[in-house]
Amino acid sequence: MEYVKVSRDIFEPIRNLVKIGLYKDEHEALRSLVHNQAANKVDHYAKKIGLMEKKYTMKFSEFEKVMHTKTDDEDFEAWDDFILWESYVQALQYWEKLV
Repeated sequence: MEYVKVSRDIFEPIRNLVKIGLYKDEHEALRSLVHNQAANKVDHYAKKIGLMEKKYTMKFSEFEKVMHTKTDDEDFEAWDDFILWESYVQALQYWEKLV
């Protein structure tokens, strides 16, 4: 098992959550906090992806094919959206692993 050194001022709020009975111990508190943060991130990126799907009326995989087969490279908004959308998909995949 690996250990991480954490300063008292950072750890104290977690300890307080245990003291008031919200969690049985610090390990459970940290695990729950990370899980909740991950769930919030999943929700956030899923909404961002939903907005892009609505804007382009397709899934990212379809949009990616369209962008890579385009001969007109002048659509800067679409390319900007492609880069942004791709980052949303990658972020969603990362956070989903932690939920």
